[in-house]
Parts: sequence; structure tokens; C-alpha cells
Amino acid sequence: MKKLFIKYKLFFLLLVIFVFITCKISVAYSQSNQELLISESKIPTVISNGAKIPSWSEITFATMPPISSNGSFTAPKETKSQLGYDLSRTWSAGQTPDKYMKLGDLQDVFQLQRFTLDRIFSITGLDLNSLNLDSFDPIKSQTVETLLEAIPDIGKMPVSKVKPIYDLFAEQLSINRNSKINNILRQSPLLKKLKFKSLDLSKYPINSIPRLRSTPLAVWKNWQVANISGIPGLNQVPFTQFPSPIKAVGSTFGRVDIAFGTAEQQIKRTVSGSYKEGFSVPCKNNCAHVELSGVPSVNGKAWISGKYNKVKGGKGFLGRVNGGKEPTGRHPFGDAFKVVVWDTSEKDATAEQALFFRICRRHHFVDLGCTPYFIGPVPFLDYRETDPIFLGLVKDNSKNPSAPVLSAPSVVAFQASQTEDSQTNYIAELINDRQDSCSGTTIAGIDVEAFNQVVNPQENYDFLGNYLCDLKGNCGRSLGTIFHSYDPEVRAIISEKPGGSNFLSRLDTGESINSSEMLEFFSDIEQQKLALARTKNLLKNASQKIDPYTGEKLTEDRLTNYAAQMHFAGDIPVDAEVVNSSGESAKSYGQKITNKYSQINDSKQCS
Repeated sequence: MKKLFIKYKLFFLLLVIFVFITCKISVAYSQSNQELLISESKIPTVISNGAKIPSWSEITFATMPPISSNGSFTAPKETKSQLGYDLSRTWSAGQTPDKYMKLGDLQDVFQLQRFTLDRIFSITGLDLNSLNLDSFDPIKSQTVETLLEAIPDIGKMPVSKVKPIYDLFAEQLSINRNSKINNILRQSPLLKKLKFKSLDLSKYPINSIPRLRSTPLAVWKNWQVANISGIPGLNQVPFTQFPSPIKAVGSTFGRVDIAFGTAEQQIKRTVSGSYKEGFSVPCKNNCAHVELSGVPSVNGKAWISGKYNKVKGGKGFLGRVNGGKEPTGRHPFGDAFKVVVWDTSEKDATAEQALFFRICRRHHFVDLGCTPYFIGPVPFLDYRETDPIFLGLVKDNSKNPSAPVLSAPSVVAFQASQTEDSQTNYIAELINDRQDSCSGTTIAGIDVEAFNQVVNPQENYDFLGNYLCDLKGNCGRSLGTIFHSYDPEVRAIISEKPGGSNFLSRLDTGESINSSEMLEFFSDIEQQKLALARTKNLLKNASQKIDPYTGEKLTEDRLTNYAAQMHFAGDIPVDAEVVNSSGESAKSYGQKITNKYSQINDSKQCS
């Protein structure tokens, strides 16, 4: 019996050793995989002022490092019914950003929606013969009606010239191959609602829809929800060849002096934070960081690790996601992503950076804003002590310290939080708020306030964009939703205030400005009043124009349509054939605005 007990004891001991070794192998395998992921994620760099910075001309969304963790975001069902599409998404460790980032997330940063397929193909040299319609995500959400809105000339063609439309029609009724598409739809209007996703799109080459290749992405219905990987070749376009190319913001360099671990605490002088809190947010505890040396604006300051510390971020409705928090960090390359110090090692004297992305959504006159930067981490650059480092735009905020960073006792899990029930009706409330007031001011029968709500949607009064130049040569920064810093009326409002001239100088030089400063010099009330005054002038001018079809002054829908055309393109003739850089025409824009105005006006309960 004693021998049997010893035998079983030995067996269990060997079993424990086996399990222990297996677990160690498993952990080591997992760690080696993670290390392999990071080591294989090295991105090309160039040297500037002794510091390595990304060689953006060699970097595309498909060649960026893969994300290191899984995550998801579930949007309220009500947002889908209001917007016409679902904001939810999921991402998995190992995916490159083109697999989980959408066009709408970057519409104000890189303006990818201005691309046409022809332009993408000319940059990438992609072989057209290898592509079919299934590779072009926007077509999957189109109907015959929305396709004709995007490419109106198709309606004038014989149906046999557009094979996908012919096949859709042929499934419903017998048709003459030589009949023009518009004529068929006049006789059978229900065919407009047929959806292209009902076809096997892999059977149709890209060229089976005429002029699809030359049509800007922004023309397609719900283009915002297309993944970057869902536009053929877009994930192969270098960042320097986007319609609005990536740029360095600021020119400050420093040096990584010392890397510290989480034992550090009470760090007051920092260069990290967020747009919402500023970029000098102190840290209370778990203050892993790199201490910087160099010019006076950075010497002795800390870039706090965002792995253990988070700050307030985001804007608008989506700003509530993830509890309104994001890892502390900086934006040396603009708003597309946030650069975060992630891992630091005192032993190895090293620090590793990571990128975090965000979700943004603006759809017609409903602007949901942007989530905090919480999609990550995506491995970025690594540094050793004494290495030069590019910091971007840095100013001395020591006279106006921000609130302490909220720190967790362990690694912060940046996962999307579920939207609370109290938030689910926000979209409906947002739209209803625009519809429930009855303005007493009308011009030629048009409700000025209602029309203003449609042509001048204003949600993010504290928004401040990057310094950019438009196609007319105007250079400046976006202020709020609809204004710009180069606007004479805007500059007059700001300059009249104490410190206004200095604030304008900071705008013009691209300095970092927080939301409270923005609203101090150009408040939401001032933005609303200026927008309403411009709308009044717009309607007054439009109401004096003669309708070329009737020979009389414009009224009702014709007036709102032309006023919207003027808002779109300036003082142009009525129904002029004018198209913007995204391919949208003044006439189609005018009709969209008229339809929205009618919806708002019809919904009012005015006596």
C-alpha cells in the first residue's frame, strides 16, 4: 500500500511538472509571438535633425504595423435607423489599419473621399483586369436609384451597356436591351429600389459600370462606412499622396534622457495629454515615462506612458465612448491617430511608442463627432536613452497646468464601452432639436432658422482643425463646424476681444489651442449668430434672382434649391453646371438641401 501511495505521489508530481512546463512553454510562445509581431512591425524611417521619423512616402495603410489587441464598438440601434447605416465595428489583433478604419473616420484629416479609382490606380499601378465589382465596397450598399444619383449619365444609356443593371432588371421582367435605363424606370419605377448586393458581384469587372472609375468616392451613398481595404488599391497609396497628405505638426525636437518605470509618481511637468485637456497633463502615480532634454520648452519634462494613464478625449456624441477617456499622448503628425509612449524599460534604457485611432462620423447635417483615441495599440517607433525624438508642436504651459491625469493601478484596458440606455435616443433628440422651433423670421416665405439649420449644421463649436490651404488658396484652420480662421468676419470678432490679436497669431502659426480657449475667443453664441446672419443674406440675394424657367422671381423649393447652390459654389447662375473637387454638383447639392429643409419644415407643429 505504501509503495502504491509513493507511486501515485510520484505520478502527480510528474503531472504537476508537466503542466508547469507546458504553461511556461505556452507563455513563452505567446510572448515570443508578441515580440515577433513587434519586431516585424518596424516601419521605414528617415533621419531629421538627428531623430528618426516615419518615411511616410514609403508607408501605406496596408504596410502599417498590425494592431496588438482585439476590440469592438457597438452603436445604439437607433443610430442605424437615423443614419441609414451601422456605426458598430470589430477589430482583431494582427489586423492592419486598412481592415478596421473607414473612410468616414478620416474624412476631415486625409479627405480620402476625394479620390477616384482612376487616381488610385495611377498612383499604385494596380492591374484593372484583375478587379471586379465585389472588390469595391460602396457598390454593395447601392440601389439602381443611388447609382444614377452618383452617375446620372448612366440613365441615358441603353440598358444593355450596363450589364449589372440589365441583369437586375431581367430578373424582374422582360425588357428590350436597347431601351434606355431612364425610360425603363419611368415605366417601372419600383426597379429603382433593386439592390446590387443581390447580384454575384464577383462576375462583373470594374468597367461593367461606365464611369465608375472616374467618380469620386464621396458621391456614393454611405461612402463613409467603406473600409479602406474595401476600395481597390487605396491601402497601397502612400500617406504623402493622399488628397490631404500627412504632415508634421510643429517642429520641436528633444532627446530621450532617461526611461522610467511605473514606480515613479507625482510628475507635474509633462508634454503629454489630449486635445480636451491640453498637452501638459500631470501624473499622480504609475507614472512610467521618458524624461526629455533639449530646448527650454521640453527640457526636464516627461512624456507620460499612456499604457497606465488616461485622459479625457473625444468630442460630440461619440466622445462618450470608452468612458470619454484615451491614453495620454501627443499628435506630432496631426489628428488621424495619437502617438503614445507605451512600454518603458529602466533596465534596457528603452521606450516604445504606439498609435491609437478613433472613430468619427459626420453624415449630412448630423455630426456625431469622434470617439476618444482608443483603437490600439499599434506598434510605432522605439527609442533608447540619448536618442533624439520628434515631439511636434510644444509650448510652455507651466503657467496654466492641467488637471492631474487619472491613473489606474494596472494596465488600462482601452475597450469600447457599451452605450448606456440614456444615450440611445440621442440621435433622434439631435434631429428633433433642429425641428422643434418655429422661427418668426421668413424671407420670401422661407423659414430662415430652419434653412440655416440645414445649410449650416453646427455641433462641435470647440472644434479646431489643422492648418490647411483650400483650392482657392485660402490658408487657415477650421473653427467650429463651418468657419475658418482666415474668414474676415471671424477675425474681426476675435480681434475685438482682449488678447484676440495674440490668439489669431497662435492660430496662424499652428500652435496647440484647447477647447476652452477656442470658445473664449469665438463662442458658440457668436458662431450661431454669424451663421444665421449669413443665411439671411444668402436668402435675400437668392430671392431677387429670376427663375429661367418661369421668368419670375424664385419662390418655395426653387428658392431654397438655388440658395443652397449659392451656399455650395458662390454667386453662380441658377442651375449652373458646377462641380466641386469631390465630384458633387451644385444642382444635386441644392436638391438635397431642399429635401432636408422640407422635412424639417413639414415636421414643425407651428400654429
